[in-house]
Parts: sequence; C-alpha cells; structure tokens
Amino acid sequence: MRRTVPAVAALALGVSLTLSGCFGNPLEQLTGGLIEGGVEQIIEDQTGVNVDVDGSGASLPDTWPADVPTLQGEVVFSAAAEGVFTAAITVGSIAEAEQAYADLEGAGYTQVSELSLGEGSSARVFENGTWNVALLVAENEDGTAQVQYTVGPVN
Repeated sequence: MRRTVPAVAALALGVSLTLSGCFGNPLEQLTGGLIEGGVEQIIEDQTGVNVDVDGSGASLPDTWPADVPTLQGEVVFSAAAEGVFTAAITVGSIAEAEQAYADLEGAGYTQVSELSLGEGSSARVFENGTWNVALLVAENEDGTAQVQYTVGPVN
C-alpha cells in the first residue's frame, strides 16, 4: 500500500472529526475566505491532495467513483489523490447516516468489518472486488450526523 492512502485517510479522519459536532469547529471561528483559502492551500501544499474544506458549497471530486452509492447531504470536506477518495457529508439524522450501510449492501458491496465506537458512532468497511469503502458514522450534538467516506481500490 502506498503512503498516499494512509495520509489521505488520516487527513480525512482528522478533518471530519474537527468539522463534526464532536469537537469545536475551528472554521466557524475563522472569518472570510482568505483564511479558509489559506488553510486549503497549506493542506494541498503539504499533502499534494486537492481539498475543499470550506464547510459549505464543497462537492465530491469530479472523479468520485460512480459505483459507490453516496448519501445526499452537505459535503463539508472532500479530497482525491492517486485513486483514493474521501468525503465528509452532513445529513439530517443518525438514521439517515446509517442508511449508507444499507445502500452499499444494496449495491452489491460486502461488509468485511465493523467497529462500534459507542452510542451514536460506528464504522464499517465494505468491498465489491473493485473498491474498499470505509464508512465512519457519527451523530452530532444538534441531532444531525456526519458520514465520512474513504474509498480506495482493492489491492
């Protein structure tokens, strides 16, 4: 496995936890697009990953795999590098977030692992022969939920 995959996964997990309701959102404390653009540029310069961390108006990478079912919601972070994709999406409730698991199974993915992270949080990994999809689902304090997708090719 190349070093890019763990780097993108670590970056995605850190940003998603920071932007979720579990921790204070530092981007809410920043004002104006100048600082926000600077944060994106620093991440891109250090990792070589094209990112969007503005918390509003972000979108999935253009190259996001079409055969990975993805929930509709507010994309608050996304990145793509060397065939590995990640996105954090906020949806209306934990039940809606957990629908991502059923959507993957319905699309022919097989669950290969599961991790309970306590009340309102879980993680599962799925694969379909082409893609490994890791999902982290966490309930936010306001009742919404965050879904973190990390998608990479099966090696």
